[in-house]
Amino acid sequence: MKVLGHHVALPAILLAFIDGTLFLAALYFLGFTGTCHTCVSYSATHLEFYQAVLLASAFVAITASVGVYNRDSLLDFGVFIRRFLLASQFVFIPAVAFVAIAKAMTTGPFGWYVGILSVDIAVFFAILLLLRLLLVWGTDRAFLKRRVLVLGHGDEANAVVGFISSHGGSHLRCIGHLKNGRVASNQSVGNLALQTHGDVQSAPLVLIARSLRAEEIVIAVSDRRGLPMWQLLECKLQGIQITDYLEFWERETGQLDLTNIGPGWLALTKGFRFNWSRRVVKRALDIAVSLAFLAVVIPIGILVGAFIAMESPGPIFYRQERVGKDGKPFSIWKFRSMRTDAEDDGVPRWASAKDDRVTRVGRVIRKLRLDEFPQVFNVLKGDMSFIGPRPERPFFVEQLRKNIPLYDLRHCVQPGITGWAQVNYRYAASIDDAECKLAYDLYYVKNQDSILDLMILMQTVRVFLFSHGSR
Repeated sequence: MKVLGHHVALPAILLAFIDGTLFLAALYFLGFTGTCHTCVSYSATHLEFYQAVLLASAFVAITASVGVYNRDSLLDFGVFIRRFLLASQFVFIPAVAFVAIAKAMTTGPFGWYVGILSVDIAVFFAILLLLRLLLVWGTDRAFLKRRVLVLGHGDEANAVVGFISSHGGSHLRCIGHLKNGRVASNQSVGNLALQTHGDVQSAPLVLIARSLRAEEIVIAVSDRRGLPMWQLLECKLQGIQITDYLEFWERETGQLDLTNIGPGWLALTKGFRFNWSRRVVKRALDIAVSLAFLAVVIPIGILVGAFIAMESPGPIFYRQERVGKDGKPFSIWKFRSMRTDAEDDGVPRWASAKDDRVTRVGRVIRKLRLDEFPQVFNVLKGDMSFIGPRPERPFFVEQLRKNIPLYDLRHCVQPGITGWAQVNYRYAASIDDAECKLAYDLYYVKNQDSILDLMILMQTVRVFLFSHGSR
């Protein structure tokens, strides 16, 4: 479903709502909201309801930032447990510290109140873990999934069916594939659908969809000539969602399908908003976030610089030419993570997984993404944004332009320190990787707004903590 113009999986929305509600309920029943009149002994130190809502909202934001609501976390319980444990610490420590300081400033000593709040959070997380265990059991229950009927044949249709089978298991179920006038179904359904052996005209599509109890029909064809448009309209009027393949792929994967889009589709589709108000708001947010970021990371930057200087001779900072907005080159700043003779032969190379040019300190700061911190000055200068496609070196850009159509579209916006591709895909070390990342970058260029920027910023916390995609 769409939230503020962006596609978000319904299970993630429901889980976030349930989690926030549970947190509020835990605060209520332990007497912290001031609305529980039976908890008289806590009345002097209760939280106002709006304070409890703020705490619950902060909790949901923190858990979302470490990826608790991501698809991989919903499908893999082991991934969820790792993020759950991290989220519990991120919720427990800031919440207790915030409330303790706030109460000390307003009502005096907090003492046992913090202990009760700690118990409250612990009880909440115990309930949350139990609910996730029930969810693991429930993810395979058919009644929890959206029933999708695929209409078409060829690569696009096979891609949709394959995606639902392998990645959409948390909320989608392919209940049938209608191709060449026949229904290929993966379950026992009504006789009407299974006994249909003629073309679509002889068996009304709406009856097939009804017998399969389809909630959505995905049109996955390269040539729309011959599609039963009147029957599709009838399905739509009966409340069945009709979705084009490219829209489905964008919605479910967070990418654009580069093999099936072209200038015509890009020109007519929604998105690609480059108005002046968007640019002004984005620039203001870049400056605000960068200054706040600097205030936090300056002490860390001093330590990193000291370790770099102690390990190997050479400059602490490293300047490298990158390609920015509209293809204009600029110099990017980074902490030096390689030997000073890393490219003495003058030939740029992709960084490999175990690159012997990387120093010991460099390996650590690359793993933690600390080498990127000085790029905040590029943001303040205006060469970069905080959120956007990662800028690439001119040498590689020339290669990628020749091999990947539409590559230059990523230069329509300012490059960023972090971006949609960075939080969804690993480090790009080849042309194939660059093509996959471009699919994510173009999704960002098409759908960019402040809400998507906030989502990326929150997901960057997960990338930073779990060192995803670092080299």
